[in-house]
Amino acid sequence: MHTPLPRVKKVILSIFAITVVLFITGIIILYNLGSGFLFIEDSEDVQPADALIVLSGESNRLPYAVDLFNQGLADSIILTNSTEKGVTREDAENLGVPSDAIIEETEAESTLDNAVLSEEIMFKYDFTSAIVVTSDYHSRRTKMTFDKIYEDSIDLSYAFAPSFFDASDGLNEREQKMTFSEYVKYIAYSVRLLTY
Repeated sequence: MHTPLPRVKKVILSIFAITVVLFITGIIILYNLGSGFLFIEDSEDVQPADALIVLSGESNRLPYAVDLFNQGLADSIILTNSTEKGVTREDAENLGVPSDAIIEETEAESTLDNAVLSEEIMFKYDFTSAIVVTSDYHSRRTKMTFDKIYEDSIDLSYAFAPSFFDASDGLNEREQKMTFSEYVKYIAYSVRLLTY
């Protein structure tokens, strides 16, 4: 004879099933929107700021930030997860950034960490404005995350470095994987940021 599950277990299983279905539905919807959904435009008319916040993850980000630095858009560069190749102090110095303009953050392991830990640095140095630098395909999730964490405490603008991603010629295997990965992370971050 079949013993019915206690009511609590049924509720938990129902919630879990609904969550899984919504998550999968969200991925399907976003994936059908195409890769273009991932990209947003740079902040219009990027203004000078106290600091550039450079996210780790792609080698194109630091040179792009250094170009902005050399244009006089900021006096300091915050390197998030500066232990990662491509965004180390040495990398920045090799690109011509003076050592005293570099601020390192060494603990971040995610975009959310980048936002939380860089905000702490911004407050520590009494900075009131920043330009967040990341790759173009990472722009939507970055902006969503930083806007939520900073919640108008710091004036943010965004600059997105061109990357390998070019959807105009169809998606190659790497671009397909990146699109899927970014959509999954976007949905997960949307839920996770509800607690902030």
